[in-house]
Amino acid sequence: MNHSLACECKSVQGYIKPGGSCSRVLCYCKDCQAFAYYLQANDRVLNVQGGTHLVQLSPHRVVFTTGQEHLAAIRLRSDGLLRWYTQCCNSPVGNTLASSSIAFIGLVDNILTPAAIPKDFPGKMAVVHTDSAQGSPKPKSKGFPATMWRAATIVAKARWSGNYKKNPFFEQNGEPVVQPQILSPEQRASLLPYR
Repeated sequence: MNHSLACECKSVQGYIKPGGSCSRVLCYCKDCQAFAYYLQANDRVLNVQGGTHLVQLSPHRVVFTTGQEHLAAIRLRSDGLLRWYTQCCNSPVGNTLASSSIAFIGLVDNILTPAAIPKDFPGKMAVVHTDSAQGSPKPKSKGFPATMWRAATIVAKARWSGNYKKNPFFEQNGEPVVQPQILSPEQRASLLPYR
């Protein structure tokens, strides 16, 4: 069964097709935290210690039914991930690599249906980059090697099947559907937790 997705104001809607490998990750890295602060969505996205819950899967499973024109993207640095969000209400969508040939997205859970996440995306949740967590004691890291293995599997399967070409975040020529804004060092430095 499809898993519905929507931004906070419902201007962007769609669903995740079932099937395929996935991972659930609670990421405490500074970049995920900075992305939430950039969107002024930290109170909606981050847990009390700055963690972002991500569902990682192949982008070909993501289908937008309305509002795709509201997608926007930033990069925290020129060689950073593409961090997708909706311009209509600053809802974070997810993170992709800069190349569509490596088909992989980590969807931020606030655009998904939280109550259905464990059922639709089963498995243990990894906890990563805990050294950047806010406060103390720091959360305990777990599951990173298994998460990396599943990520490699997701990318390899998309490549072998040709599904990497079916990516709603990239044009057929491999370019992002929107030009990402690259933050300046000063802009990045102004964001918590880089202050």
